[in-house]
Order: sequence, then C-alpha cells, then structure tokens
Amino acid sequence: MTLLLAGCASSGNLPPVYHPPRPPGAKAVQEGVRKAAAEVKLTGALETSAVRPTDHGPASYFVCLRQLGGPSDRHPAYSVFFDDDAYKGIQSSVILDACEAQPWVPFN
Repeated sequence: MTLLLAGCASSGNLPPVYHPPRPPGAKAVQEGVRKAAAEVKLTGALETSAVRPTDHGPASYFVCLRQLGGPSDRHPAYSVFFDDDAYKGIQSSVILDACEAQPWVPFN
C-alpha cells in the first residue's frame, strides 16, 4: 500500500513555473506605441507617460498615449498595454489609469 501511494505522489507532469511579466523595454514601447497609434488612427505628434504596472486591463504594464496638445475632447488619452516586450492592445484610458495626472513627454 505504501508503495502505491508513493507512486501517486511523484508526478512528472507538474505545471510550468510561473514567471510574472516584466516591464517592456524601450524598443518594445516604441514599437507598441506606433502600432497602437495606427490602430486608433492618431496622426501627428504624440506624447506618452512612463511605463507603469496595472492590475486591470489586458496586460500587466501600460503607458498612456495621446496626441500632442494636452487634454481635451479632441485629444483623448489612451492606455497601451504590454506583458514583457509583447504589445497586448490599446483602449481608451479610464479614470483608474490616472493618465491625465501623469507627466507627459514627447514621443519620438
């Protein structure tokens, strides 16, 4: 009986070890922001915020994005999401993202 139970206790089919996503690198942010801006048809000069972690949305990290010119109905903010260096999508910024309170820098 002991041998039978010991055989069940050791399994070679363990789930993979979880590695939490890390922030995207600078190149991944540039590529992801360009892709996101094209998806929502933003043209002209852009500005972004720093990469920040998030506990909502389709990924673990995001940057805020908008057309250069400050907050207005004509220049809404968007959230661009990443897991590691992988772009995961863009959506309209929500209050919880606090994009309007972030320092903005021109996007090159």
